[in-house]
Amino acid sequence: MKKSFELEDNFKSLSHIPRSEIQKRKTYNTIVRTGRPERSVHYIARNWTGSLLTFVMIIVCTAYLLAEIKNPSQEGAAALHTAEIFAASEIVITYLTRSDSAEQFNLHSNLTRKGVSIIDEPGWLEIVNKTVNGRTNVKNAPKMENAFDLLLIYEGRKPDKCKLWVNDENVYIKRVKEQRVYKVETSKAVRINDMIEDMEKQVQF
Repeated sequence: MKKSFELEDNFKSLSHIPRSEIQKRKTYNTIVRTGRPERSVHYIARNWTGSLLTFVMIIVCTAYLLAEIKNPSQEGAAALHTAEIFAASEIVITYLTRSDSAEQFNLHSNLTRKGVSIIDEPGWLEIVNKTVNGRTNVKNAPKMENAFDLLLIYEGRKPDKCKLWVNDENVYIKRVKEQRVYKVETSKAVRINDMIEDMEKQVQF
């Protein structure tokens, strides 16, 4: 490349060449365009649009990743939540009494009154805990008849108010504020039935 002072000398020499002002202006514009070529409007618009789309995609991807980190997908979160409940919130004691109706729940503050059975037998607690917290709900459950009010006391969270009833030796449990019905495993239902029968003999429901 020529040095800057050489370019200046060339420009000065141009002024000594006899030319009209129009010719000089054309020469100047040609030199300027050669030094800084103009980009077409379409080229600028096309590249600006591409850059904007790239920027938007980066923002969207970043927002999605941050959302996934803070709030895992519903399926994963639900599975994790269920596992955490089952692991960290074991039932420590239960109260059982006859229900007056499917709508009413009779186990409130007075849990030591006549007709209330207090159950803390490990086998019973394990079966009930696995049933209501295992999320194995059933569809088309039989109608709730001759039900029991069942209050589940946990360590570390609020109690559960449930309804328990027996139909054809199958045992069903339903949380009062839920529509889901949970069925006790068939192999475990016999034990629950036997325990209820023993309690009915000992406690006047």
